[in-house]
Order: sequence, then structure tokens, then C-alpha cells
Amino acid sequence: MGIGEGASSHPTALRQFNEGKMIFSRHSVLKRGCSTWDKQQMPQEEFQSRVNAARTEMARQDLDALVVYGDNYSFAELCYLTNYFPKVRGGIAVVPKSGAISLLLNIGSRDVPFAKTLTWVEDVRASNQVGRDGAELLKEKGLTRARVGLLDSGKGFPLPQLEELKGGLPQVEWQPCHSMLQRALLQKSARELVTLRNAGHVLSAICSGAKNFIKQGRKEFEIIADIDRLARDKGVEDIRILAGEKRLQPPSFRMTASVGDHWAVYFAIQHERYWVEAGRTYILSADPKFQSAYQKAQETVAQMASQLTPGNSIAAIDETARKQLGEFYATASIYGLGNGIGLNQWEAPFLSEDDARQVGSPSVGATALNENMTLALRVTFETEGRLILFGDSFEVTPNGPKSLFR
Repeated sequence: MGIGEGASSHPTALRQFNEGKMIFSRHSVLKRGCSTWDKQQMPQEEFQSRVNAARTEMARQDLDALVVYGDNYSFAELCYLTNYFPKVRGGIAVVPKSGAISLLLNIGSRDVPFAKTLTWVEDVRASNQVGRDGAELLKEKGLTRARVGLLDSGKGFPLPQLEELKGGLPQVEWQPCHSMLQRALLQKSARELVTLRNAGHVLSAICSGAKNFIKQGRKEFEIIADIDRLARDKGVEDIRILAGEKRLQPPSFRMTASVGDHWAVYFAIQHERYWVEAGRTYILSADPKFQSAYQKAQETVAQMASQLTPGNSIAAIDETARKQLGEFYATASIYGLGNGIGLNQWEAPFLSEDDARQVGSPSVGATALNENMTLALRVTFETEGRLILFGDSFEVTPNGPKSLFR
């Protein structure tokens, strides 16, 4: 199955550039990349501290347990607590206020041993009816009359399964907690930053390696297949690509057009659970207009990144882009100028309420920058009827911005 083929029908997953704001790339139904757990890089004690913090918040909200849903499209909170990410379909983590956590995953029983290699959670169970079996799991834990929080920030819990879960526990008091971990996801720990930098180094190598494949006259789908293979060889868990000369499109075997004198590419990879993104325009001619436009995009991103200092307003990023881009700002804002990045490809902080709303987030997440936030910034505009794109991923440090690619 090629990248993007058989993509999910998730309402945000299929939105394209011509429809409105933000970059939305198709996601694979099956994550078919590398799947391992580097316990030295992300040891169990990292997750234990996260669970302890979550339980502190649960106590504040008087919750007896928390049910966390995640799937292969949106898995941030599930992964944040357990290190597990679904490769296909979804599952839940049941976090009681004390005692062992359980994972109930929509996988076959033969896949449980492999699933256990990706998580520190010992109680991992298979299910093809997560709602029904989830209700039984909560009963087993003595939670039939409990106050239970439900965390599903991606709004992906299939409604029939969710109704089965709640219907099987008529005396449970359900409390929506979809934003419970948003603040925790905003600021990355030291280990998370190391993981993000590693992912940035991998994506940087992919962007550089892509130059060897992007040649005039080659078919677009052939180039994307080569980039995909390069990314898999470098150990990515997932990759999203949009590419084109006049319009960014998801990969498809129908992309039979040949590359001309330039090609714009949006890359996003998931590596060791964490996402980073980049935008590049590969100019295959000596046309000074394209060269000048691409330089302007790079300089604008650099100016936007200069605003990434602790305490600065997040709105300053957009204001800087507006000043730098002038007449190109309207087009660039349509494509989205940036957002937080981490366990989610698009996460808080968002640059505007509209951007947050488009990915289903209840808020921008923060209005001021803090140390250890990570953001993806990008500039996309048209010149001479051709698309120009440049973007990078950054971390906020006490000394200002630092590219995750260096």
C-alpha cells in the first residue's frame, strides 16, 4: 500500500490546501514503519512520573479512574502515559487512581507479545470490541459505581464502541477530560527534547537525500516511492508527504506528471513516537525569480523563529510573518504558518483560535511561549504560478530558538 493510499476518512485527515487553512496530509491506515522502544532514551521512570502527575490531577478532579483513548491517527495522550502507539485501529488505557494500568487494544491475541515490547504496561489485552470489553475491564477493577474521566482529544473513539462502554456501566459517572494533559504536552522534558532532536536529524537527512531523487523528467510517484524507502531505511515509524509544482497533493499512484524545473515538498515524520516537519522547495533550474522567492521564504521563517523566546507572545510569530511577507501573507496564512509539534503532528500552541479549531483542539493551548516548547514553522506562497515552501521545526530555549535539525 503506497503512502496515503487507503487513507482514513478522519474529518481533518483528508483536508487539503485548496479547501482552507492548515496543512493536512493523509495518514496511513496501517503504520508500517519501524516499531521499537529505546529504553535507554525513554526509560520507564519517565512514564512513571507522567502517570504520577496525571493521578495528581485526577485526585484534584475527584476521579476514581481515567480512560484514555488513542488510535493510529491521534495517540498523543495514550502514548504519553504508556509509550504505546497503535499501528492500526485504536485502544484504551485504563488508569485507576492507584494500582496497575491496563491497555485494551483493538488487535489480535497473537499481536499482544509484540505490543508488550512497545510499552512498560504489563497488563496488555486484545479485543475486537473495545467498548464492550472495556466495560468488563472497569467492572473487574471495581469501578462500576465510580467517577471516571474520559480523555479522547482526537475525538476518534468510534461512537458504537463508546456507547457500549457507557451502556455497560450505567452507574458510572463519566467526566470529559479531553484537555487534562494538554499542559503537560506543551512543555517537553529533557528526554523528549533529545528524542525530538534525533527525529530532526533523521528528517534533515531525508530532506538532503531527497535531492538525489528529484530530477527533471522523473515521475512524481517514482520520486515519492524513493523518498518513502529512504525514510523507512532510516527507521521512521510513519511519514506524511505532500508535493507538487503548483499545488501540494498527497502521494498517489495517479501522480504520473513529470517533475519540471521546481518541486515543493512538505515532509512530516514520526520517529520514536515524536513528530517533526519540514518544507523544502527543490529548484532544478537557474531561474533567479524562483531562487529569490525561496530565499524570501527561508528568511521569513528565520524571522518568525527569532520570536521563539520564553515569555514572548505567540501572536508575535504571526505578526512577524505579516510584516515580512507583505502581499504574500494572505496566501501563506491559508496554508498555516505554524503550530506546536510533538506526540501530535499538530498540537498546541496554535497561532490562532481558528487553527486550533480546525484540528479539533478546544483552545490555542497557550498565549505566551515557554522554555522547552517545540513548534513547526512554515511559509508557503505562490510566485509565477508556482508554489514556494520552506519550513523547519524548532525548540524554545533560554537563548532563543534552536532548530531541531541541528
